[in-house]
Amino acid sequence: MAPSERCRRQRGFTLLELMLAVAIFAMLAVGSAQLVERMVRADAARQMQADELRALGRALSLIQRDAVQGVFVGELLHAAFAVSLDGTRVQWLVGAQQATGMLGASDLRVVEYWLEGGTLWRRRRSLEHGEGREQRLLEGVQALSWRLHTQDQGWLSQWPGAKRPKSAPDALEVRLSTARYQQVLRVLPMAGASR
Repeated sequence: MAPSERCRRQRGFTLLELMLAVAIFAMLAVGSAQLVERMVRADAARQMQADELRALGRALSLIQRDAVQGVFVGELLHAAFAVSLDGTRVQWLVGAQQATGMLGASDLRVVEYWLEGGTLWRRRRSLEHGEGREQRLLEGVQALSWRLHTQDQGWLSQWPGAKRPKSAPDALEVRLSTARYQQVLRVLPMAGASR
């Protein structure tokens, strides 16, 4: 072989070498695309789970705040301490504690929670003005139950029950299920019961 022929042959890649390089690159690109797609799907699922957990936490925190702000004074004994519990609907009086410890009627609110169409709703209304604005708390609720606890009667799933309560409720049990979180149970103190 002459030196000029050898230079001509060594200057480039053969068609077969180029085809092999393109095929290897294509396989790497497909594999990388599938990996990236799986990572994006996993991140979206993780984000959805985190959003659902945050929404559940916010709803339970709001219920807890309302339970702690409950007002159960002895004067309301004849009205079952202004608490009502029936099925998936519960309501009680809440108020803002003032420095004097006394609450006027304008400081009292009725807070109500209920399940409707797979959504947990909340409404807080004043005693003076009636209806308040409904607030959507949690969507995708599959089951919801409430129970109230008293020292004299224990856990009750209906309030007032057949027997008139002698003491205000001191705890609220919330049990709910969503598609992702089954049988979430939370027992909340109703701090106003000690007043």
